Amino acid sequence: MSMSWFLEGAAAGGNGLLIAIDKLPFRIGREPSCELPVASKDISRVHASIERHGDNGLQVTDLGSTNGSFVNRDRLAPHASTVLKDGDILHFGTSEFRLKSTPAVQISPEADFDNANRTVMFNRNAVLPEHFTLQEREFLDMLRLNLLTVALQPIVDFTTLEPLAYEVLGRGNHPALPHAPIRLLELAAMLGKEVELSTAFRLAAARAAAAMQKPIKLFMNIHPLEMFTEDLYTSLSDIQAVAPLMTLVIEVHETAVAEVEKMKHMASRLADMGIQFAYDDFGAGQSRLNELAEVPPHVVKFDMALIRDIDKASANKQQMISQLVQLVLSIGSTALAEGVETEAEAAFCRSIGFQLCQGYLTGRPQLV
Repeated sequence: MSMSWFLEGAAAGGNGLLIAIDKLPFRIGREPSCELPVASKDISRVHASIERHGDNGLQVTDLGSTNGSFVNRDRLAPHASTVLKDGDILHFGTSEFRLKSTPAVQISPEADFDNANRTVMFNRNAVLPEHFTLQEREFLDMLRLNLLTVALQPIVDFTTLEPLAYEVLGRGNHPALPHAPIRLLELAAMLGKEVELSTAFRLAAARAAAAMQKPIKLFMNIHPLEMFTEDLYTSLSDIQAVAPLMTLVIEVHETAVAEVEKMKHMASRLADMGIQFAYDDFGAGQSRLNELAEVPPHVVKFDMALIRDIDKASANKQQMISQLVQLVLSIGSTALAEGVETEAEAAFCRSIGFQLCQGYLTGRPQLV
């Protein structure tokens, strides 16, 4: 099947541009005779050329431009060529485009590409603009192909030090993407795919739990954008079906629990599904005591910033944390100390009533 190729651009005011590459070679430059004339001082008269590569592929060649041609932010040497892939981000000077392909039979018959008026105005910038996200294609492939894995960190009983549950920590497993969840979350935010990534991590964990073929209790995170949505309950039901021996605890960040009535409804829905919930990172920002009292969670996870060096902290800080622990216990919730790394921290946490411990002292995350 023949392919049609396009350059997707971003114009002033946030408007998008779709430019058909309908003639090869396809030259980019200031000259009006170029297939894509770009009125910018950053562009040479005939700056670069896109040519055929193989049967349906393309390559780009820099034509000795002054300000350079870039593919995915890597500059081409003058007069050098490189093969292009769908989704590549191209810069000619500081003019930015993304290469797109689509089967020719799917092009809308209403599409109107005016070859006579292809001039695009761009302002000169000191750095390459970033209208498009690098690694978008790889990120979407990761989700589509389930190229994700998880690490499990034990949550232990503070008295017996026996593991009672595990927190799920998502990891990427795509060869062209970082494995660290923080970078993947940044990419997801740039692409508006936070919920999809959060859902995919949970599904990967459920599959890992199912493969163990034994009962296991897992703490899983949800993204604030998922809170109170029907899609969340659907996704949780789906993973319960994948791993029927799994007991599930959903971690809710304290910044997402300000709406008490919605939290009550959510707690009820989760209870009907046999799912517990925990307040995560308690004390990291606002310790939402009102919500804590109105909708008591099964577990309150105290943020590691409160736990770090707690044995060396001032008497006032130690007393404050001790009182918060007693408050948590008084409403029937379980208090968990997160980020425990030393025996001295553990001894103090145990002395003020923490029942559960999570941290490098009692177990590092392990890939499954």
